[in-house]
Amino acid sequence: MPNGPEAVLAIVAIACCSIVVPLDPRLSRAEIDQRLDMLRLDALLVPLGNASDAREAAERRGLAIIEAVPIGHGQLGLDITVPVSDSPAIDAEPDPRSPAFILQTSGTTAQPKLIPFSHSNMLAAAARLQAWFGLTQRDRCLSVSPPYYSHGLKVTVFTPLLTGGSIAIPANATILALDEWLDVLRPTWYSAGPTLHAAVLDKARSLESAQAAHTLRFVVSGGAPLSKDVQAGLQRVLGVPVLEHYGSSEAAQIAANLPPPGPNRQGTCGQPWPGTAAIIGEDGHPLPAGERGEIWICGPTVTSGYLDAPELNQAAFIDGWFRTGDIGSLDEDGFLSLHGRLSELINRGGEKIAPAEIECALLRHPAVAEAAAFAISHPRLGEDVAAAIIFRPGAQTTSAELRQFLRHELTSFKIPHRFLILDQLPKGVTGKLQRRRLRELLEQTSGHPVAMALPETNKGPLDLEAELLTLWRRLLKSEAVTVDDDFFASGGDSLLAMDMLLQIERLVGHSVPETILFGAETIRQLAPKIAMQAGTPASPLLPFHAHGHRPPLYFFNGDLVSGHACVRRIVELFGPDYPIISINPHGLGGEPIPPSIEAMAADRLPLILERQASGPFLLGGKCNGAMVAFEAARLLMAAGHKVDMVAMVDPPTVSARPASRAILRQMKPIVSPYLLRWTHELMAQLERFFNASTSEQVAKLYDVLSNPKKLNDAFFNPNHEIPPALWETYSLAMAQYFPAPLEVPVTFYAADHDGRAWRRLSPQLEVIKVPGGHGDCLTMGADLLVDHLRQRVDTLADRTTPSAKPEVAGRAQMMSEGKTGAWREPLPGSRLMM
Repeated sequence: MPNGPEAVLAIVAIACCSIVVPLDPRLSRAEIDQRLDMLRLDALLVPLGNASDAREAAERRGLAIIEAVPIGHGQLGLDITVPVSDSPAIDAEPDPRSPAFILQTSGTTAQPKLIPFSHSNMLAAAARLQAWFGLTQRDRCLSVSPPYYSHGLKVTVFTPLLTGGSIAIPANATILALDEWLDVLRPTWYSAGPTLHAAVLDKARSLESAQAAHTLRFVVSGGAPLSKDVQAGLQRVLGVPVLEHYGSSEAAQIAANLPPPGPNRQGTCGQPWPGTAAIIGEDGHPLPAGERGEIWICGPTVTSGYLDAPELNQAAFIDGWFRTGDIGSLDEDGFLSLHGRLSELINRGGEKIAPAEIECALLRHPAVAEAAAFAISHPRLGEDVAAAIIFRPGAQTTSAELRQFLRHELTSFKIPHRFLILDQLPKGVTGKLQRRRLRELLEQTSGHPVAMALPETNKGPLDLEAELLTLWRRLLKSEAVTVDDDFFASGGDSLLAMDMLLQIERLVGHSVPETILFGAETIRQLAPKIAMQAGTPASPLLPFHAHGHRPPLYFFNGDLVSGHACVRRIVELFGPDYPIISINPHGLGGEPIPPSIEAMAADRLPLILERQASGPFLLGGKCNGAMVAFEAARLLMAAGHKVDMVAMVDPPTVSARPASRAILRQMKPIVSPYLLRWTHELMAQLERFFNASTSEQVAKLYDVLSNPKKLNDAFFNPNHEIPPALWETYSLAMAQYFPAPLEVPVTFYAADHDGRAWRRLSPQLEVIKVPGGHGDCLTMGADLLVDHLRQRVDTLADRTTPSAKPEVAGRAQMMSEGKTGAWREPLPGSRLMM
């Protein structure tokens, strides 16, 4: 039936005696065929003389056709012609649990879900809204939402009627005529989506006295987040509260903000009905206040299950709870906030990104009126982030400026790398955003680039533009990239950008800070910036996230092959709030290598003090770099500075054990450097062997006994990628290193080496077992390591902040004093060894 009072009448009347299935007359022929194949109808009601696609489809299937004609004469009624039935009608009240109507979900998926909503479901839903909004027989709802879908039917049709009130239906709901809607029809409330509220606001602003022209006592909004500007403007113009609520097709309304003096909190969906909603984590357990998880609901308004979908029901309905698929959180006062849908999460290389967070950030830009984030395919990451933008009237900006703005609003991996500028966002019939359509639009505008010849480039030292173009094309896996293409818009990301910068450093022979990409996202912009730094000596220090708010961590990476590249994973996991200064080992750039660990620390110390003149300092390092970090801490403390922490990632502990120290100390003056290095490496290998599990020990024994060359390589060539001269110098420096005890808090991240031996050198020791082994603990084991180290940094930062909570400061003090009481539980999967 066409939208209007007759359609509403037909739906309500049939629901009283049969199961009604409202079909939107705007459905295409293919969609109608799909619905009829799914629904197994007994009859189809159509207007008299109607020759619609629906009628033709029903006739092809042999369905009974019921024709209806309005009675007219200013009255609402339908005369119907009904075929004679073979069986008499059942003159009895329906079972309250039987369906009153079956709805089809209005999402953008190809296959709609069928939702049977029972009589008892609908009565409970109406009673809930009546209690929330104080509905009485004097209330009249302006019904402007399509009655073929959940919100229009349950909220604006059945609820006002079942609570004794009335509904008002405009002559044409597609024409926003406020004089008819508000003055002639005289409603006391209406409920709609944000798009309609924005249109009402625009119209109401032109009225001389909008407040005097209506009888509204409140307005309800749902279906999508309502802009704060629209909410505030509508409340100001109409003079009534505008209340956000939250519902689903499977359960009607779940939460709502109430008219004053009831509970109401702007920016939330209100409080759920008591005992009917919970926020559940990935492990299936409830989450505390403030944490984000999936919204699960229960109660008398929840449908019993989808029609003819056993597998879907098994996944969605668990022990009386319905999994909504929405991401939400409850604050301390029980107000519910929405953060998107699980199905809409963008999985960017394992990072889960909620589009709503990006959209909120974009809407804070003065030029952006509407925004929608969505996923696009990426050859390396699986999915990447894109966003569609509608500008405010007369406003314009660029993609580069938007990304620059978002750097202060979002973590780097959440910033969209593609922008789509539109006049309006594609939405379904109920106003839901169609993100799938946005992906299609972006693909259409992007086209299919073909391989392009190398364009003319500015010739200069190293033919820098041409070299960069070759590099970008290799990294981005596209021959279509030109010197004027944006790196990120062409498929680049923060991890790839780090690779690019490291390769540029090798190309030009000097350090290139990550900030050089700000405002230089094309080769033509980037090349002059790099050229300006020509002649600058290569610095062994490379800062990451230099503008972060947390204390910087100076990390001696210890990697004798790839240097800064080895910290890529931990830098990404830490995020932009945590500055990390990666310090390369000596000799990586051809510089002289000091003969001892102590001399290496002394040589790097001035570079640290140039960046940070006073403490407290946070130091860390991997393998030989951990030893240098420990000695750097000693030098800083000797100079009167405070060191809050040294994080040592799996260095050999041969030099920390009394027996091995004594052997090496006695050998040093009487044996060759070669034999001293060999002995130290043998002890380190034995340490790793005895620290392994029994199965790993058996596997290693079999490996070396069956291949003697591997035993030789283990001592003389543990990493064939390291230049021999470099390895021999560092191996000898570690063999000659006998550190003295130092009163400094040390966290030892143990992969293959037993960190407990370091307790003889630092009484304030915490040992955390991390996965991945010695070679992979900064990659495979990085999640656990970074999670723990981030908490350490946060605790230390909070301890030095005046506003730190007393209990946090107390735990930090206990840790710094080296007391044996556990200051916190170890992380899952870790082993705390004391």
